[in-house]
Amino acid sequence: MLAAALGCGLLIGLERERSKHNEANHHFAGVRTFAVCALLGAICFLLGPVFGIVGAVIIGGVGLFSLKNQVEDPGATTELAFIMTYFIGALCLWNIPLAAGLAVILTGLLMTKHLMHGIVSKWITEAELRDGLFLLALVLIALPLTPDTPLWGNVLNPYVILKLLILILSVQALAHIAKRLLSTNNALMLSSIASGFVSSTATIASLGMEVRSGRGDAQINAGAALMSCVATLLQILIIIVGINLSWFKVFVVPSAVAIMILVAVGYWLLRKNTGSQQKAKEADSRMFSLKEAAIIVVTLTLIQAMVYGLDQALGSTGLIAGTFLASLFEIHAAAAAVITQGSPSNLTLFYALILGLGAHALAKCVNAFLIGGPRFALYFAPAQILHMAVLIAMAYFMFKPA
Repeated sequence: MLAAALGCGLLIGLERERSKHNEANHHFAGVRTFAVCALLGAICFLLGPVFGIVGAVIIGGVGLFSLKNQVEDPGATTELAFIMTYFIGALCLWNIPLAAGLAVILTGLLMTKHLMHGIVSKWITEAELRDGLFLLALVLIALPLTPDTPLWGNVLNPYVILKLLILILSVQALAHIAKRLLSTNNALMLSSIASGFVSSTATIASLGMEVRSGRGDAQINAGAALMSCVATLLQILIIIVGINLSWFKVFVVPSAVAIMILVAVGYWLLRKNTGSQQKAKEADSRMFSLKEAAIIVVTLTLIQAMVYGLDQALGSTGLIAGTFLASLFEIHAAAAAVITQGSPSNLTLFYALILGLGAHALAKCVNAFLIGGPRFALYFAPAQILHMAVLIAMAYFMFKPA
C-alpha cells in the first residue's frame, strides 16, 4: 500500500518537476514533495480517520499558503494537484487500481496544459463554446428530467424526441469538427456528408442545380451526392440505436456493405476533383444548427404520428401506405415511425421498412434526373440503386423474420 502511494506521488511529482524546469514560473512542489504528500496521505489514514482529517487540513493549509504567496503564477493547478495527491495516497489503502488510475489521469491533465490552453484560446470560437455548453446542458440536465412516457400509443414520447434532437445535434457537431481538421481537398466530400445528415434529398437537389446551371461538374457532383447518401444510412442507424436496438442487429451488416459501395463509387467519381471546383467555404463557427435539427425532429415526430394513425385506422394496409408515402420525402421519419411500433420479427413492420428504403432510393434518382439532368442522374442512379438493392437483399435473405 505504501509502495503504491509512493509510486503515485512520484509519477505526479515527476511531471511537476519537469514542468517546473521548463517554465519561467516555478512551482512550490516537485518530485520529492509530491512523493512525501502521497505517503503522508497513506500513513495518516492508516493511523485512523482523525489523523487523516488532521493531515488533510495541514496539506490544505500548505496549498493555500503557497497560493496566497504566489506573485508570478496566479494559477492554482499545482496546489490542487498537491491536495489531490494526498487523497490518492490515502486511497491506496482501500483500492490501489483506482488510486493508480487517478494518478495517471491527474498526470495526463497536468501534461496537457499548453495543448488545452492553445485549443481554448486559438482553436475553439466563442460560438462553438456556447454550442458545446448548450449540448452538454441538454445531455446532462434536460434529458434526465424529461418524462419517458409516450403520449399516444407508441409515439410522441418526449424523452425519445429529445434524444433524437441530441443525436442529430451531436452528429452535426462531429461533422463540423471534422471539417475543421481535414484539408480543403476533401471539403466537397465532407460538406456533402455533413449536409446529408440534415437532408440528403436537399443536398442532391442542390448539387444537381449546380450541374444544370453549369457551376458544377456532373461526375464530381454525383460523387458528392452519393457521399450524402452515406449520411442517410448512418443517420438511420443512429435513429435505430436511439429507439429500438433489435432493428440494429438486422440492418447493421447490410448497411455497412451498402455504405462501402457508396464510398467506393463516390470516391471514384470524385477523383476528378483536382481543385478546379470552387472550394468549400470555411467551416461556420457554429457547431450545429438548432433550427435545422428542430425541423428534422418535428418532421420525424409528425410523420411518425401520421404513420401510426394510418396503422390504427386502416391496419397493416395503412401502415405500409403511410410508410411508402413518408419515404418519398424523408426516410428517417418513415423508419422511425416503423421502428417505434415494434421489433423486426413483425413481418408487416419489416416489409414496410424495406419498401420505404426502396421507395426513398428511387425518389432520389428521380430527384437527380429532374433537377440535375440526365448526365448527373446517369452518374448518380446506378450506385444509388445498387447499394439499396444490396442492403434490401441482405436484410431479406440473412435476417428475414420467421
